[in-house]
Amino acid sequence: MAASQTLIDFTNTQRTLVAQYLASLAPNASTGSSTQLPPNPPNPLHLLRDSATLLKAHTTKLALLLINKPFTPSAVITVLRDATQTCLTAMMSAVELCRPDIWGVFLHHHVVAKVRAVMREMLSFLDEVLDVAREEDSSNHSKDTLASTGVLWDACDALIQLEKTGIAGLAVLKAQELRDTINDAIQELKEWEEGDGDHDEDDDDSEDDNDNDDDDAHSTTSSPQHSRDDQDEFDDIFSAANSLPKNRPDLKQRLQTSADKLKKIQFLYAAITKRRLKTFTPEIASKKINILTLDKLMHLLKELPESVDDLANAFYELDAQQVDAILATCVENACSAADLLKTDWNGKDDEFTAWVTKWTAVVK
Repeated sequence: MAASQTLIDFTNTQRTLVAQYLASLAPNASTGSSTQLPPNPPNPLHLLRDSATLLKAHTTKLALLLINKPFTPSAVITVLRDATQTCLTAMMSAVELCRPDIWGVFLHHHVVAKVRAVMREMLSFLDEVLDVAREEDSSNHSKDTLASTGVLWDACDALIQLEKTGIAGLAVLKAQELRDTINDAIQELKEWEEGDGDHDEDDDDSEDDNDNDDDDAHSTTSSPQHSRDDQDEFDDIFSAANSLPKNRPDLKQRLQTSADKLKKIQFLYAAITKRRLKTFTPEIASKKINILTLDKLMHLLKELPESVDDLANAFYELDAQQVDAILATCVENACSAADLLKTDWNGKDDEFTAWVTKWTAVVK
């Protein structure tokens, strides 16, 4: 019993430590911006890969110790100490090394998010250790222990994959994801333009309903015309949310123009991915100016789908002026992204340079 209490106390201490790590990795927390780096610091992605691999090995041992008899608290403490004070400490060091002013905001945010996921799952795993230690009967917890271990492994695998993917691979995946988001918006607007084909029947039903309302109006104190006006306004709003009104040819023209420009912006995403992101080698990433350029690019590429969502909402609200303003912003941001990468990573003109010049002229 004393041995189990020692394990409980030790696990609670480690839980407090992991909770502090997790708090320091919160989205609004400051990480790594003012840390004094050691001379010749290691690559943070390599450090994360190695520490995550080791943490998987330690948690494998822990899972076996927790679910098999005899339950040995001292053995659990030994392995748990290595897991928390070696692996997790190394991960936090990697976060400090992956400073946004050196490795870029884009990569730093990915690192923080994935380390945060490991810390979150480690807390759950420690809770499982506490449950087993308190009951000293692992048979009741074998499924929960294995499930908790599996989720923690997945979080570790994401860190290991991060090193394999690299900053260029991450940028490529993100650009493809954002491009797909724009494509989804184009398809939604197309469906909105086409409508569901049921509006004529709805109009007939509305007329029948209004005729009934007129018949009943003599027995009420409200004005029949007032009721009809309210109903018409409601129908207009409801229909606009589902399809492009037939009496708005100005919006139809704007919709066609917007779809055309958004498709061209999609082409830009594909071209940037092929000609610039896939050529972002470690050697290119070693130059700070290129890291800063990539950060600016990813920020612009991320803003565009958000603006496209706003554009769709402006159409649904039948606001032509907002449509024009937001579409202009989309085109401007896309042109800024294209201009940012007009030359290659070494500042020289290439095939993409000529393509960007033509693309910009067409999209504007």
